[in-house]
Amino acid sequence: MGDLIQKIIDFFMGLFGMKKDPELPSGGASSGGGGYASAHGSVSGLDEIEGAEHVHVAAGKVLVQRDGAALIEDEDDGDNVWIDQVNKDIPRQAWVDDWGPAGNGPTDEALTKFLMHEMVFGMEHQSDPHNAEQKLIGFGYRDAGHFYKVRATVMKHFADYHGPNLGDCVFQSQRVMSASMKAGQMMHQANMQQSMQADPALVAPVEGVTMEQYAQIQARAASLSQDQFAALLAEQGMDMAKWHRVSNEWNTRMQNDTTHTLVTIYGQAFQSAGQGQFGAASAAHAATGYDGTAAGGPEPIPFEKCCEIQGAMSAWSKTGQDVNAMLAKTFNMNAQDFSAAHSWWLSQLTADLARFPRYNELCEHYEKQYMGAAPAAPDSDLSF
Repeated sequence: MGDLIQKIIDFFMGLFGMKKDPELPSGGASSGGGGYASAHGSVSGLDEIEGAEHVHVAAGKVLVQRDGAALIEDEDDGDNVWIDQVNKDIPRQAWVDDWGPAGNGPTDEALTKFLMHEMVFGMEHQSDPHNAEQKLIGFGYRDAGHFYKVRATVMKHFADYHGPNLGDCVFQSQRVMSASMKAGQMMHQANMQQSMQADPALVAPVEGVTMEQYAQIQARAASLSQDQFAALLAEQGMDMAKWHRVSNEWNTRMQNDTTHTLVTIYGQAFQSAGQGQFGAASAAHAATGYDGTAAGGPEPIPFEKCCEIQGAMSAWSKTGQDVNAMLAKTFNMNAQDFSAAHSWWLSQLTADLARFPRYNELCEHYEKQYMGAAPAAPDSDLSF
């Protein structure tokens, strides 16, 4: 449902050690230290700052000083970066809570809200650190330093600790992961609303056909013959010529939409249509709003079978075979069927992180198994 949600999943799977080589967004941190600088070094101008002896950041000079944070210019590449100067070398319980705009106490709602603020700050920080602070102020923080103090409060109540001090922790619990998924969806929904308000033409119907209608027709089309599809179009007040115009326009808009607004609307409407062998599972996943909760209803296929198919598809792709043809031949399903079953199981995994290692283990096992069964030299005329 857009690259954004998958990036959030991959990011937190990487933090929790369940995905190899995660692509961390600038500013991401799994440890209690926080911060938005990765290289160790020194910063000029910190001599009089309480707790500065505990700060390890990219070498550079201070451009802006806050109580709890500093904006520095990296002397190596010239980039500006915010650093966390909150002293965490104190007993965890000695920290005085400051929830700021996140909430009034250690609730799931406060955790989700803070993580959404952190995601926005981290993404904006990559391109414009000054504007990143303005985003925080818009949320209700006094400045970047206040944000880091609230982050320390969140750490105190929600991180997993391996020592007595405030900084001796990591964010790796199921509770944090679930809140992160909800925060990512919250942020994405807010961005979508802004995009649609800024450009109403983005979602304007094409010859009377909305994006939701277009997606649901596409979902139904996968199981229809040409004559049946023509009859479906007639029910919708279209002939084939109009369908091609509508399809081309929506596809063009989706390709040009860098906000992922349209692909999100399309994906949810497509899954909500509940088509294919596992249409009920698809609709159940869409009903979650992709917020990290488990889809309801019975499992579409057994867990291990899902892992087997995923591993087989990976092997077929790597060995140059026609994945769609092999999927139909080996498992009697098409890509839409497996997508529905796999997305249902993915929702179960994000709602129960402890199952991810087993998922990865089984997928790798079956990939190796199907790699061994692959032909030595794939045909050159196979479609990919």
